[in-house]
Amino acid sequence: MTEPPRLADRGAQAERTLLAWLRTALATATVLVAVGRELVPRHPFAAGLVLACAPLAVAVAVLARRRYRTVRLPTHLGQPEGAALLAATGTLVAVGGVAILAHVLAR
Repeated sequence: MTEPPRLADRGAQAERTLLAWLRTALATATVLVAVGRELVPRHPFAAGLVLACAPLAVAVAVLARRRYRTVRLPTHLGQPEGAALLAATGTLVAVGGVAILAHVLAR
């Protein structure tokens, strides 16, 4: 008699996704602060924009944790509640960083 296939842990995927979002947000915030500090003497406006994006990166980490808690509830499995806000915030941080980099390189 063959053994039935074991089901994967439903929480493992959500936890891996949370950890990936947290790593990305932490790395992004760290790079933004480091780059912002270096830009202050030469490009104060760009430095201000970079440093203003750092709290958004922290917001991504907070939203990711809140989304993870929501997804872990059995009543919310498979519902994309909060995913749009998390994606929009992450996209805003990425687009802002690229725009600031283009501004600095254009000078």
